[in-house]
Amino acid sequence: MEYTNQTNRIVQTSNSQKAILGGLSLTLVVGASLVALWRGAFVSSLNAANTTISNGMNSNAAQDQLGNNATVILVPEHFATIQGAIDQASDGSVIFVAPGHYRESIRIHGKNISLQAASGAATASILGSGRGGPIALVENSKCMIDGFRIQDGRGATGRGLEVKGSNATIVNCTFTNNAGGVSVFNSKAQFMRCVIAENRSAVAGGGLWSTESDVRMSDCTVKGNAAGTFGGGVYALGGSMQLINVSLLQNRVMSGAWGGGLYSDRGNVDMNACMMQGNFSLESGAAIYVLDASAKIRDTTFKGNSSTGEATVVGANAAFDIQSSILENETQVIVAEASYEEPAVEIASADALEASVLMMAAK
Repeated sequence: MEYTNQTNRIVQTSNSQKAILGGLSLTLVVGASLVALWRGAFVSSLNAANTTISNGMNSNAAQDQLGNNATVILVPEHFATIQGAIDQASDGSVIFVAPGHYRESIRIHGKNISLQAASGAATASILGSGRGGPIALVENSKCMIDGFRIQDGRGATGRGLEVKGSNATIVNCTFTNNAGGVSVFNSKAQFMRCVIAENRSAVAGGGLWSTESDVRMSDCTVKGNAAGTFGGGVYALGGSMQLINVSLLQNRVMSGAWGGGLYSDRGNVDMNACMMQGNFSLESGAAIYVLDASAKIRDTTFKGNSSTGEATVVGANAAFDIQSSILENETQVIVAEASYEEPAVEIASADALEASVLMMAAK
């Protein structure tokens, strides 16, 4: 079997991995600051591993050579399944996965590793195994997942990715056709250049569900997701949600129904250079609904969002700081005094909002 393509990919990516791997720690800062990405030296034995791989050793020899202290592991050359590679990986290991479809569920538990699609963004697909539960679970780990398409999660718990008690960076991944795209619980998570599209949730967070977590998304698209009641695109309960150059498009909630694009319950929201277009809620907050939290919005455009109830951007016991943003009409922002059962206290005009507006909820 030829190893040339995989080896070239490893060599090409080694420099970029230097800036990401190592300690594999992640710090998320809410507000104007950017997240400090993983730093550290790349594993010292990479060149030796490359030499061994390029010599074309067979799978059994590779397994013996790499063992539990593996630095570089190839799928399917060294292990037939992604989970088999994960099970043998140790802290600092880098797993490269060849293009193809892998019908399995993967579990990363207590390991600080990097899982990399060898040929770039969304070139390796992890498909639902039909056994329930999330397709990919990251638990009590610090890891990076780069370049996968995760799809076809089924059942009440069939989300594409679930992150629990972890620090995770997710890059160049696509989550589609799952029973909920991504869930993040009690974690710090960063999503870069990801697509979360056409996922469904019976209750909340069709695209992304975050509970008591600090989540940062940059250069991502959240499109065509749906939820029954809260947050067709994104649902945040506690923690914080920072969105930079994120497009939330054509997401919807259908019954009960608040926050077609994004719903936040006690989770502060920070948006910069975002697009919210074509989102729908049956009741209120076609683009955004914020409850008992603050929302800082900069350089963001709202276009073509619709609901049968209240306006596009709605808050209850919420503080909005909206500047340099584009709203379509004079009824787009409503701040409710106590709860979503008590409608508008204040309505601001589009002209004022586009210049610079600070609105605080009535106490």
